[in-house]
Amino acid sequence: MQGTMSSSTPMTGADARESAAHMSDKAHAGIDRISASAHNTVDRMASAATSAASRLADGKLASTAQEWKETGCAYVREHPVAAVGIAAAVGFLLSRLTSFR
Repeated sequence: MQGTMSSSTPMTGADARESAAHMSDKAHAGIDRISASAHNTVDRMASAATSAASRLADGKLASTAQEWKETGCAYVREHPVAAVGIAAAVGFLLSRLTSFR
């Protein structure tokens, strides 16, 4: 097996060990960079999840749902015939989508 020292000098066992150690060091450095990058990504995702959870805990989602409910109830009170027609159309569409023929 020919080594990297010169084209006519065969690679010795010590040269092979040194070359393997050098390649191992390069591999460890690459793995360390990938690990650090993955760690940073996980930290950013955890931060985003914590932020979203705190917003949900603050009740912003619940208040939005309450607003939608109030808006829907007001529409039904003001336009009862249209609300029944919309409900019938949605029910018909759902029954067509879920029927298995």
